Amino acid sequence: MNIIVSLIFFMIAVMLPFKRLMTFWADFMMSLGRWRSLVIFDLMIAVPLILFCNSIDGWYYYAAPIAIFSFAALLLLQGVYVVVVRTEECKKHLQLVLSHYYSIAIPLAIVCLCLSVFILGRSYIGPIVEVSDCESGRRLSVACEVTNPEDMVLTPDQQFIIVSEFGGIGPLDEVGPGNLVLLDTQTKTRVPLPIIYSDNTWGDVTCQKTANSPFGPHGLDLVKRADGRYQLGVVNHMGGESVEMLELVTVAKEPVEPQQINQLEASATDSAPRNQWGLIWRGCVAAPKVNYLNDLSLLKDGSFFVSHMYAHRFSTNDFLKVALTKEDTGYVLHWDRQNGFSQVNGTEGAQPNGVAYDETRSLLYVAFNLGDKVLAIDAGSGEVLRSYSINGPDNLVLAGDNLWVTGLDHRILDVFRCTSLSVCGLPFVVVQLDVSTLKEIERWSFRGEPFGLPTLALPLGSEVLIGSMRSDRLAYFDTSFDPSVESEPERYIESESEIADGVENHAKGETVKGAAEGEAEAGPKQGAAEIEVEAREGLDPLTP
Repeated sequence: MNIIVSLIFFMIAVMLPFKRLMTFWADFMMSLGRWRSLVIFDLMIAVPLILFCNSIDGWYYYAAPIAIFSFAALLLLQGVYVVVVRTEECKKHLQLVLSHYYSIAIPLAIVCLCLSVFILGRSYIGPIVEVSDCESGRRLSVACEVTNPEDMVLTPDQQFIIVSEFGGIGPLDEVGPGNLVLLDTQTKTRVPLPIIYSDNTWGDVTCQKTANSPFGPHGLDLVKRADGRYQLGVVNHMGGESVEMLELVTVAKEPVEPQQINQLEASATDSAPRNQWGLIWRGCVAAPKVNYLNDLSLLKDGSFFVSHMYAHRFSTNDFLKVALTKEDTGYVLHWDRQNGFSQVNGTEGAQPNGVAYDETRSLLYVAFNLGDKVLAIDAGSGEVLRSYSINGPDNLVLAGDNLWVTGLDHRILDVFRCTSLSVCGLPFVVVQLDVSTLKEIERWSFRGEPFGLPTLALPLGSEVLIGSMRSDRLAYFDTSFDPSVESEPERYIESESEIADGVENHAKGETVKGAAEGEAEAGPKQGAAEIEVEAREGLDPLTP
């Protein structure tokens, strides 16, 4: 909408200095006997425009709807003027305007040009909530246990969340270190995540890393391999672009006290032992030097798809230009151990970001962050089968028959309002799509909440977890609330049966996806002596 409205104001600004065009219109008006017929014309345009603006939730917070509403109001005022003032007087007023045409037209053209530029770059002009502490909002609950939780995946038992704490990427930020963090799904608090390094058996043997290698995580994905083991893939921006391969394993289980077993009152969830998870580095794959990676999607055979956003020399000016022109900046790559990297046909676009591959349908879903769309692409032929338009999509989550995606409810330049804020509370949306049609199933809008700049929507039972590329917290909400009602829902407690269903789904080989783009502080720099596991034998692969 902003681009269309901006273009209209730009065309008006260009036409106003040409008096001959306006004179042609004025001659037509002067030839009319009565101007009362113009009232019907004004109403036919103004009323639909006003109704359109009122159909937009919170339209008075956005530049383009305000401009449309103001234009419609001027048309109504013109209609009132024509009804109240006699036609002869109206013609005299028109002649007066023509006699001072340039003194009126030039300033008006400058105003229209300024409005065109403003509306093109800005959208949300409403208030941004000031976040000073870790308090939840009306609809969103927050957990301030992480920094820049750009991407997330669930462990196979659905009891923990692996979080990529984003460290930053260019051109808007500097590349920095980050962490992999483990959170408890019930309490949203940190638990230990030991990481040790082993031999490179899953990646490219020419790629070698140690516990002291720099680590800047970005996109994540987790899949159950064909051999029954769980593989975590992590895009790493430090030490050269690479994809790190780690095995997710159980370290131990919390012991159950004998007296707990005898307590009939204790729930099954409270008395059941909970898995303790760890990671073993199993290798890495160094990306070609021309590529700048973002997100990945793992396959059961250990291969993967990964998005290349744009060239390393991509500047802030390039970023702003592409946000307007939507020109191609990147594509998606496929990697396997036999053939290495190859470009996937049909995936070119404006900043490819989130990727999710559906092995059952052989479809690759790609989110184009600056292209403002999500595509379903036949991975073999490169044919684009379906498309969904959304502003600023980031990571994609493929969960059963649904595809989850976040979107920005503002324009790119609105982000500059948040330069001094640790949490940017600009409005955003979470959308649940039908994976076979890319049609909306449900949409949740958030405005005035202590959270923003979303990168991921990860469903967990009745909750949806939301990540961000720049935030000192993650957010979550209950899907049972009515998206049209401004109220905070009751907190949902996940049932044991739903947890069991989630484990069963993972056993069928479904991947749990996350989001793409963010920042953090330090990486998996733990050595065997630094982690909380006393010996290598303490990490046992999860029994399928």
